[in-house]
Amino acid sequence: MNFGRWNFWSRVSYRYKVPLALAAAIVVTELVVTVTLVRTAYVGMLRDTRQSAKTLTQVLSLSVREPLVRDDLWRVYEALRIPLAAGDGAPGLRSILVLDPNLRVYASSDPQQFPVLTPSAALPTELRAAAETLRGDQRAFVFTSPDSLDASLAVAGAAVMSEDDGLAGYVLAAYDAGTWRQRLYDLVARVLLVSIPGLLLLLTLGWLWGNRIAQPLLSLARATQRVGREPAANIEHSRHKDGSDEIAALSKSFSTMLKQLERQEALEREIIAAERLAAVGRVAAGVAHEINNPLGGMLNALDTIEKHGSYDELTGKTLGLTRRGLMQIRRTVCALLVEARLDSPLMHASDWQDLRVLIEPELSEKGATLLWDVTAQQELPLPSHLVRQLTLNLLINAKNAVDLGGTVSCTVTGIQDQLTVEVANSGQHIPDDALPHLFEPYRVDAQKGSRARGLGLWVTYQIVTQLEGTIEVVSEEGYTAFTVTLPCATPIQEEHQETPT
Repeated sequence: MNFGRWNFWSRVSYRYKVPLALAAAIVVTELVVTVTLVRTAYVGMLRDTRQSAKTLTQVLSLSVREPLVRDDLWRVYEALRIPLAAGDGAPGLRSILVLDPNLRVYASSDPQQFPVLTPSAALPTELRAAAETLRGDQRAFVFTSPDSLDASLAVAGAAVMSEDDGLAGYVLAAYDAGTWRQRLYDLVARVLLVSIPGLLLLLTLGWLWGNRIAQPLLSLARATQRVGREPAANIEHSRHKDGSDEIAALSKSFSTMLKQLERQEALEREIIAAERLAAVGRVAAGVAHEINNPLGGMLNALDTIEKHGSYDELTGKTLGLTRRGLMQIRRTVCALLVEARLDSPLMHASDWQDLRVLIEPELSEKGATLLWDVTAQQELPLPSHLVRQLTLNLLINAKNAVDLGGTVSCTVTGIQDQLTVEVANSGQHIPDDALPHLFEPYRVDAQKGSRARGLGLWVTYQIVTQLEGTIEVVSEEGYTAFTVTLPCATPIQEEHQETPT
């Protein structure tokens, strides 16, 4: 066995194997049909020639009997010439001979080739063998067909019996086998002329059909090669959806495997995120402990200044803003501690104004414009430190993303029993592949190999989840917007106040 050829065939794609197999089957079928037709035609031609030769020799044996008995050579010769001149007998009839009882030529249709009294030993092998057979059985009809198409003669013969059943001689008819070969070649040529266009059509249809059969396998193979290299959710393949054949079963099993891999990858991402958050929590707890000590000292110093100091109105506003900012820092830091449970005042109009005062200077440094549109200025039944923190995170994120001279907008509306905060900015949009990972902490950009973002959006997402709200992101070329919707314990009475900048 040639294992090298087998290994080569095993490496050939089914895209070529199936069409080649169909083409080979079509070619083999065509060859078998052609050989069968040629063989059938050859056998039929031999049968017809045998029957025609039998009739010819029997008629001639009766025609030459009387002239042969009377030794009338001229009449015998005329009787032999008539079938050849009239074209009777099977195709390929070359010559007719009449032999005397001693197997010598008495008369022939070709006297130059077979002169009178030519002994049987001088005759061609086929004629001599037929004559010897007739001498052994005078009642038999002899027909010797060539063993192959390369032979030159086929011979038919019969004995000439006198009226008193005595042996008067023998009649032999020689046929040219070359004529038969030519007829077979013509038949093969006609068969090929008819079958080759059909064969080409069948090969083309077989190739197209084979490709169609192999296409689901090729798609499945390409999808299988992507497993482990790409996320399971990104792997797509052309499924053979209909039917219950093996390809359909394999495709369905592969789809089931992809879904399981997708769930497994999601679980792995959750585990990684949980481990990352656990590490962040441990760091945050240590940082919160270190920040709380100096933070308490600063708050005490502010209390002392407010109680015993002397200051003007502007300084008083500044001290109030500073106190609220420090309290916001304290609540944010304490929120990182699991054991911290601090009460927070409700959201008030001054909190929105503080956020504006905090973000405007940073936007001015980038030459960006702030569009501030706040509705529902009354007190809201929401914890102020959490709402301030998520809004400030979104504003800082927008400030970092906006281009020089761009625009950042903050729109706050209260409709019935919910609060909506929308922060938008101009500039480059967020890539589609990054959107599913926006709220993961310390997300690393795989292409740049650097940290893409920190804890800001993650903290925002945690606050929104804690307040049982929702956050949506819309990003397109030149525009990105984060929209937070928070439910309120009591309905909001809308009061609009817009301060353009």
